[in-house]
Amino acid sequence: MVSGQAGDELSKLAVLHHGALFGYCRRRLGREAEAEDALQETFLRAHKYWHSLDQTRDARKWLFGIAHNVCVEIARSRARHMTLDEIPEIGEHESATSEALSKIAQQEKMAAIRTELERMPDKARRILELRFFGQMDSKDIAQLEGMNETAVRVSVHRALETLREKLGKTNL
Repeated sequence: MVSGQAGDELSKLAVLHHGALFGYCRRRLGREAEAEDALQETFLRAHKYWHSLDQTRDARKWLFGIAHNVCVEIARSRARHMTLDEIPEIGEHESATSEALSKIAQQEKMAAIRTELERMPDKARRILELRFFGQMDSKDIAQLEGMNETAVRVSVHRALETLREKLGKTNL
């Protein structure tokens, strides 16, 4: 149980890292509602296990580790299928049809990106997720991953180049 100063520290971490953790969960799960659930579960577990946190360890990295584990559990437990609610409605007007088709194309593009991200080596994928979905800069990622900033920037560049090659795009 968390109380007093420890509770205050956890609250500060929640405020500081909420957005980055949500972005990370949203990217990992692909659905906003599931990302919200994952974020809530992350903070519940952080609260429950706060006493076990080694105070010499980076609390942000600890939170991202919890979030990663929660996302893996959610992804494993859900059935991967599209529900009727997720299928865009096609209206009577041409603009509505065009809009629905654009939405489908965007979803297909994102699905292709997710697929290629999942095929990447864990470290490269994690660095990209932290950079773009966790809203972290090279310095923060370097600290979390035990790397130097230059190595992080090189890893991001190489991973993006790999994605561009795999997707046949030059505008990633």
